[in-house]
Amino acid sequence: MSVNTDTTGDRRRIRQVHSFFTRHLLEITRNRTALFWSFGFPTLFYLMTITVFIDLDQVPSAVEPAVMGIVAIGYGVFGAVIVCLNAFGQQLADDIEQRRYSAFRALPLSPSADFIGRSCASILMAAIAFCFVLVVSVLTGASYSLSSLSALPIVVGAFLLSSLIWIVLALFIAVIATNGQYVNIISLSIALISYFGTGFNGTAPSSFAGDLSLLNYLPNSLATRVLSYHMVEIDPEPADGAPWEAAGMVPPEMPVGPDYLGLLALYAVVFLTAGLLAMRYSMYKRGAWE
Repeated sequence: MSVNTDTTGDRRRIRQVHSFFTRHLLEITRNRTALFWSFGFPTLFYLMTITVFIDLDQVPSAVEPAVMGIVAIGYGVFGAVIVCLNAFGQQLADDIEQRRYSAFRALPLSPSADFIGRSCASILMAAIAFCFVLVVSVLTGASYSLSSLSALPIVVGAFLLSSLIWIVLALFIAVIATNGQYVNIISLSIALISYFGTGFNGTAPSSFAGDLSLLNYLPNSLATRVLSYHMVEIDPEPADGAPWEAAGMVPPEMPVGPDYLGLLALYAVVFLTAGLLAMRYSMYKRGAWE
């Protein structure tokens, strides 16, 4: 009997995840402002960067396609961050502001299903925004090549882990601000500051004012540099790392090895735990873990 009850509960939770996923995805696609900031803004900035801000004549021809790819990855991550911060946070704040959670608390809804459903929708849109910039960059001459077959799960993992961090941050912004307009302003400000303040997400270390080694530890720049290393091939690559230096990515050293992905995973686990607790105790006012 308990097995049947557990199975029924699991099925109900899965249906709730799907419902929150579908609802949040529809809300994102209907929000033209969010779509512009997530897709149009990063793409326009990429095009401006390669045509105005970067003198490609000063870039060695052998690494020019890779440099353009690295720039695009930086802007793609920027777009993904906007989706996770702005789209997730704004919709959650709207639900808070319109007192929908008063109704949600009265229903047998799972807080974790709420969080997972919204998060999956945001991650999907973030991935689309990221890929959109990359597709545009290919049309401008950028090139990409996975460093190895094993690089695929690393790329996917780094992107997912990074997205989770920003989603949880958006949750806390929404809980504190409780107003969609405020969340919009705060989230866009954080996205812009994190991008430009870390040397274009770690793709231009020379423009970073702090200790360069921090670029391999800050969540947004670390994820971007991991993605760049595994998605862009600079050939030939001697042991001294000269091609990456020619691309402007070192110093600091490129984040190679499982330790860096493990650090992203640690960040994500801490943030995810905090997010689930916040959703349960702050949003649903529940006192016991499911």
